[in-house]
Amino acid sequence: MTQKTQKRRLQRVTLQPQQVESGLGISQAIALTPEQRHYLGNVLRLEPNSEFIALDRQGGWWLAQLTNNLDRADIIAQLENNSELSVPITLGIAMPKGNNMESVVRQGTELGVRQIVPLFSDRTVIKVGTDIGHQKRDRWQRIAEETAELSLRSHVPKIMIPMSFEQWLAQITAISPDRAKYPKYICVTHSGVPHLWTGLQNNCGTAFSQIAIATGCEGGWTEREEAKAIAAGFEPVSLGDRVLSAITAPVVALSIIGAFLDSDR
Repeated sequence: MTQKTQKRRLQRVTLQPQQVESGLGISQAIALTPEQRHYLGNVLRLEPNSEFIALDRQGGWWLAQLTNNLDRADIIAQLENNSELSVPITLGIAMPKGNNMESVVRQGTELGVRQIVPLFSDRTVIKVGTDIGHQKRDRWQRIAEETAELSLRSHVPKIMIPMSFEQWLAQITAISPDRAKYPKYICVTHSGVPHLWTGLQNNCGTAFSQIAIATGCEGGWTEREEAKAIAAGFEPVSLGDRVLSAITAPVVALSIIGAFLDSDR
């Protein structure tokens, strides 16, 4: 049995993988991590028997109640939530300069993306083979978790380890070569290609299983990369007549896809 999400504003906490690996159910107790205990007890000042919403990372919302020692929480109900887009979206983004990737993760999460793949491309400042470390990826993942909680997301987007553009193309093609069920788009700045909205309309006769969208870094994609993407089943599309920055383009692309999917509900 599920209950409709409470109108009163409860704090949301994303559970860690080890807390949900065996699944969740009503009356189940969750052992809270030290970080969760600190956040709930010291930061939010919640008391025993206080309630919060636990996000299980798989789209489920659970009403949880703190125990007397604040070291555990009991699941007391499953909640309904309809905040997700009807089709999972994967964003492949050639990594922008500086710390701009953090903004992309934050805004992409707000707009409903399911997975973000940071990419090395011909024009990224950071080149293939550079070890940027798990620390940076882990920071991006934490930003996604925090933003998902604030924006009422059911799913926390998965931030992948950075990979080369070619490696990502191979992975995407291996998942599904069917362009109708899994449309794939690469955003380009030259003329003579359809707008992203038109591309989505052209494929709307088939039920999408997923959507992939690729946006470039400063300077966009090279002709070589665009040709490789087309060979992998990607359709070149435009985001309009204006040239967008590397951090604006993914926001616009995800907004267009989200609006298209919501209009079809």
